[in-house]
Amino acid sequence: MSSSPGAPIPLFKMKVAQKGKIKDIKEIVVRIVGLPTCLNGQLVDLGRGVRGIVMGYDEEAVLVLALGDPTKLRMGGDVSGVDEPFLIPVSSQFVGRMLNALGEPCDQGESVAPEAHVPVFKDSPPITWRAPVSGFLATGTKVVDSIIPLAKGQRQLIVGDRMTGKTVIALDAILNQKGRNVLCIYCGLGKSLSALEKVVGILNERGALAYTILLAATDNAPVGEQYLVPFSAASIGEYFALQGRDVLVVFDDLTKHAWAYRQLSLLLDRPPGREAYPGDIFYVQTQLMERAGQFNAEHGGGSMTFLAVAETLQGDLTGYIPSNLASMCDGQICTSAVFFAEGFRPAVDFTLSLSIIGSKVQPPILRELSRTLRSDFARYLEVVQLSKMQSGVSGEAERLLKRGQAIMAVLQQMQYQPVGLVEEVVLLYALEKGLLYDLGKAEAAQFCNTVGAFTVQQYPALAARILETQQLTPEVTKGLDEMLAAFVSREAPA
Repeated sequence: MSSSPGAPIPLFKMKVAQKGKIKDIKEIVVRIVGLPTCLNGQLVDLGRGVRGIVMGYDEEAVLVLALGDPTKLRMGGDVSGVDEPFLIPVSSQFVGRMLNALGEPCDQGESVAPEAHVPVFKDSPPITWRAPVSGFLATGTKVVDSIIPLAKGQRQLIVGDRMTGKTVIALDAILNQKGRNVLCIYCGLGKSLSALEKVVGILNERGALAYTILLAATDNAPVGEQYLVPFSAASIGEYFALQGRDVLVVFDDLTKHAWAYRQLSLLLDRPPGREAYPGDIFYVQTQLMERAGQFNAEHGGGSMTFLAVAETLQGDLTGYIPSNLASMCDGQICTSAVFFAEGFRPAVDFTLSLSIIGSKVQPPILRELSRTLRSDFARYLEVVQLSKMQSGVSGEAERLLKRGQAIMAVLQQMQYQPVGLVEEVVLLYALEKGLLYDLGKAEAAQFCNTVGAFTVQQYPALAARILETQQLTPEVTKGLDEMLAAFVSREAPA
């Protein structure tokens, strides 16, 4: 075929595709030969409607985590690389729904049209996107708000033995966000189906599903989903935070996430390290935890707060995973099996618990009233131990015992019943005035359970003033004195 001089030369668009073949299938890990230029985290089309994500390499093959049903795959099958990162859908209609690790509804409800797709694996937001923390996150747990306060954008670890109330503290924090314009994300991974149903039932019963998204990978879900689901929760939370929303994400729990990654790493033939965990477990979970933060106005002005649950064995806070997570967070809430057995609920050992940045944004009135609680309680525990070894105690020791018992009475609360700022202030002020020192255990419990409602109902102006100023002003102090006098004497307010 001839062409005249100066005629345009026809050009053809060329599409370059990476091709490979399945060499081996080991449960959910697929070894592929070929794909010479694939990258870690890249999507791979494994054929038959199954996709995978590149997890690593060995001398001969690419190691891919199957995201679908691996039983559909066959040895020698053709695969191709997908030139896009691993994305999941996000939508405001996900609120009140339960999703799987791929961001797909799994609650048998209607399908949701996504508003956007966001990458699951990405770098944490840079420092230029961030702003200093400025907001107080009220959890509704008296011991946390007064002694271990949280800030919006903080990363806080909840750590303790099994069955010591870690999930209760996290759920109370979600329940307490009702009416506060905070979007909550509960990420349950490695939990039994019955435990997950209990969580959903509590959130539904108390109206929290109206502002909560649930992501779940139960203990019988594939290991790959258990590994992916916290990253999916963080990506969804970050999408809303960059739109200006305050987001609270609960990971329940990251110890099981470490277990899942350990299983996955063994399938990838990676050598085990300390306690049989892979050497990069610290890097993997740091990637997750560093995504929390407060964002500046140029990037929405929202915040993303993480509450990460971790499990210890017989109170060993120096275990590999708990100590790793503690180093990534801005503090920890430690639950105690001893306190739990003695009936102190929530069983928070606040002699071991701390919050590095939350106290900066704690309401001044709470900071003022709780400034000596930690040291007083530590001294109380010492006196209790000494009193067991001798028959009598001095007058000073007796005073410390009474104050310690009053502190325990004030800070106890029923599960799934978060407490507001007004009630916390009233109880701490009554403790400061010594009104509970001479009360019996039942009388102190009755006092603590009723004085908050009495204040709100009979002294609404005082309650409004506390919420408005959040300062222990002379006017607030006078109002608290009058209210407590009326409550103790049961006289009608003037």
